[in-house]
Amino acid sequence: MPRVVFLHLPAIEFPPAALDSVTNNSWHHGLMSVATQPTIWLADPIPSTCKAWLSERSTLVDGPSSDVEAVVVRTATQVDRALLELMPQLRCVGRAGVGVDHIDLKACTERGLVVVNTPEANTESVVEYAIALLLDAVRPRADIPNDSSHELWESSRRQLTGGRRLAEHRIGILGFGRIGQRLGKVLQVLGAEIAFHDLKDESHFPRGFSSRSLEDLFAWSDIVSVHVDGRSENRGLVTGELLESLGPSGLLLNTSRGWVINTGDLQHWLAHHPQARAILDVHAEEPVPMADPLRNFSNARLLPHLASRTESAVEAMGWVVRDVMAVLTGSEPNHRVC
Repeated sequence: MPRVVFLHLPAIEFPPAALDSVTNNSWHHGLMSVATQPTIWLADPIPSTCKAWLSERSTLVDGPSSDVEAVVVRTATQVDRALLELMPQLRCVGRAGVGVDHIDLKACTERGLVVVNTPEANTESVVEYAIALLLDAVRPRADIPNDSSHELWESSRRQLTGGRRLAEHRIGILGFGRIGQRLGKVLQVLGAEIAFHDLKDESHFPRGFSSRSLEDLFAWSDIVSVHVDGRSENRGLVTGELLESLGPSGLLLNTSRGWVINTGDLQHWLAHHPQARAILDVHAEEPVPMADPLRNFSNARLLPHLASRTESAVEAMGWVVRDVMAVLTGSEPNHRVC
């Protein structure tokens, strides 16, 4: 018959401070206890799935305050020094998107703040959109009206006959980051000849692409697609001299930032070269003012900043909240700007 032995061990007592420490830093099924949830300001809207996830792990507020530890922005909110001063407990700025030119990185660095973003979230959406616009430009299309006649059928076929295929164009890519490189690879698959210009030298980029100076890129290209970042040096980068180098029948596509192009020079180029074209998804002022002269140019196509606007890309940008929570809980974020 088995023998059973009962051991009577003394109870272990924890000091109150230790118990408080365990309680205040515990997680329940991955969620931080209510007593220690950080306060986060959602300055701009994010997808409901991302907001719901964040609300389970933090206290969300509608504006800046002394107890805010993180702020999440998209493009509308300017994170300048004055705004930062309203949040003395701030530890993290989350950018739901890529560009951070509306965030004062110098002020954030001086404060020891961590800035995170989502650099890979919209790459495919922007590239798809750029390809679609380029195909629109070289291969125009039109639906058949319900009441179309034989004459309209024939005239449409004549008017919409494309010139050269996209693969027969030299395409220059200004700015060869994630989006620029991905666009270059897709265009190469389609058969186009690609060159690029970037502030970094050629050794930083994959082989198979030709690097050119800024001036040479415009002189060499039939089409230039702009994909530069928001650094101040890029303001007014595309000048009238460069546009003249692109030629009287050149095509300029901009899906990066409106202020990269000198607007007055662009208007002059389009006015003096009716065969030249500009496709602009981004603008110096958004929404585009009704009085903007570019609205009256038949060779300028203005679009309402749609390149990154797919539901999947918008949600992927909203998941910057994961990196925000990583910072607030002492973990290393995936995409740290500074």
